[in-house]
Amino acid sequence: MIDKNNTQHQRRPGLTLGECLTQAREQAGLSRRQLERLSGVGRMNITRLETDWYHQPPADDLVRLARALELNDTDLFLLAGLPVPAQGASLEVMLRKGYGVADQDVPELTREIEALIAQHNPQPQKGGNADESTR
Repeated sequence: MIDKNNTQHQRRPGLTLGECLTQAREQAGLSRRQLERLSGVGRMNITRLETDWYHQPPADDLVRLARALELNDTDLFLLAGLPVPAQGASLEVMLRKGYGVADQDVPELTREIEALIAQHNPQPQKGGNADESTR
């Protein structure tokens, strides 16, 4: 694929940003025109994003598409190779894109990490501060 500067994109292993967006749009039953209206991202940009045309996709477009398609915007940033915003990515995408773990190893590694988290934090507090018990 070629970006607007005529440089070749190298295909990364696993799911690409474009594939992720296309799958999410199709699962939502939306056309590109409908997604344009829903997200405020132009149809040409949606097409370019879905075909992995951009070398560095516009971050604001990714955020708007993530909200419209009910996706984690951090996942989209990682898939695009952009700096990750403050919100954390899903573990699966972080392992694949952030750490380069092979797709076939992700499920087992995810289970191992979740077991470690449960072992070290057996009763997580939902939405509370860590020091609430001292009050």
